[in-house]
Parts: sequence; C-alpha cells; structure tokens
Amino acid sequence: MIQIVRLTLIFSLFLTQPVFAVQTIDPQSGLIIDLGYKSVQQYCSTCHSLEVVIQSKASRQGWIDTIRWMQKDQGMPFLSKVSEKIILNYLTKNYSPNNKGRRSPLFIKKWDK
Repeated sequence: MIQIVRLTLIFSLFLTQPVFAVQTIDPQSGLIIDLGYKSVQQYCSTCHSLEVVIQSKASRQGWIDTIRWMQKDQGMPFLSKVSEKIILNYLTKNYSPNNKGRRSPLFIKKWDK
C-alpha cells in the first residue's frame, strides 16, 4: 500500500513539473525564451529597447492597442497577420498582468464604531 502511495506521489510530481519549471531568459535580449520571442526581438528592438517590452504588462487587447498606437503615431510598419499573431501570442503569454502575489490579498472587514 505504501508503495502505491509513493508511486502515485512520484507520478504526480512528473505531471506537475512543467507548472514549476523555471523560465529561461535569453541573455542577449532579456526576453523569456518561448515560441515567438525571436519575432518580438526582431520587430520591437528596431525602434526601442526590449526593456520596454519586459517591463510592460498588458492583456491581449492591451498589446493590440499598443501596437495600433505605435503604428498610427510612432511610424511602426504594419505587420503581416501571421507575424502579428505570433507576437501577440508571445506577449500575451509571457508579459500579461499577473494578479498573483506571494499571498492572497488581505480583506479587512469594516470596523464598527
């Protein structure tokens, strides 16, 4: 019985390992290495530092709005549909707002007077 419990625990660790995997950072660009990071590096670094990307957090719609603003007001060229999708998928996955902190937010009841 104990062996079954041990095997179950070991198996569950293998299943959850990707959840706890450490993100790999490209030492040259500072971007998280993931599908699409080379496209972000290629397109975004032509106009500004990649620190702007790394420090920014936005939802998918926020990234779309940012790209549209850069295209309209900053002279960014239009992207192909494929390139835009790759870039948006990468940014949404790796640089979106993270509402998780070290602990759950504290909720304080209203104090009675």
